[in-house]
Amino acid sequence: MDHKNHIGKIMSTTSPLQLHLEGYSALPLYMQLMHAIKAAITEGRLRPGDVLPSERALVEMLAIARGTARKALQQLLEEGVLIRNQGSGTFVAPQVRQSLPLLESFSEMANASGGEAQSELVGYLRRASTSGERLVLQLDDDKSDVVELTRLRKINGIAVSLQTAILPAHLLSNIAELNESLYLHLEKKGSPVLRASQRFSAVATDSKLAHYLNIREQTPLLLVVRTGFTRRDQPVEYTHTWCLNDYYDFTLELHRKELA
Repeated sequence: MDHKNHIGKIMSTTSPLQLHLEGYSALPLYMQLMHAIKAAITEGRLRPGDVLPSERALVEMLAIARGTARKALQQLLEEGVLIRNQGSGTFVAPQVRQSLPLLESFSEMANASGGEAQSELVGYLRRASTSGERLVLQLDDDKSDVVELTRLRKINGIAVSLQTAILPAHLLSNIAELNESLYLHLEKKGSPVLRASQRFSAVATDSKLAHYLNIREQTPLLLVVRTGFTRRDQPVEYTHTWCLNDYYDFTLELHRKELA
């Protein structure tokens, strides 16, 4: 075993980052490198979207074997901690974590993960409501209009989901009114989302989703369907979000009923 310390600096988006591997540790060097990278992410020294050095660069900076660097990076890729874009390099993957039943907007979840939420407007359409939308949104008039808002959701420039929100038309009559957060916009409109119901299901990627998420058709996705309610249990949003599985983590705490 190589009993020397391995210390090197890599560049994050903010400042040089030092990694330290302890040669005297009984833990294999590839696992030490994995733990060092994970610790840097947890502590905010590496952020979602930061690029990691190549295997060759890690070998030179840390004085480790090429196989050690390759094994560590491959394991982190398989765990979803890192992502690799052909021709662009290896990056820290965004991690969108939501602890249910805490109700959070996408922007709040992104900020909690240490990233910055961004949205790319894909579609904005004012149209007549369908019978299903009138039922969910409790619209009485058959001629009630809704707004269909479709956005590509990103964290630090990395696309993590595609979202289509259906709202009563009066809540978003002008797309210029909307900034980053739909929930913040609804608060300003006097209709804050105070509670929501969500359903989860597994779906396969169709051609539209494949185009916007830059993945292959039939790739498994997580579909989250949310209905958001404001005061007096009035529904104000009906949202479908197609999530890339690598980036989302929903945690639900369960309690067993006490026995008499």
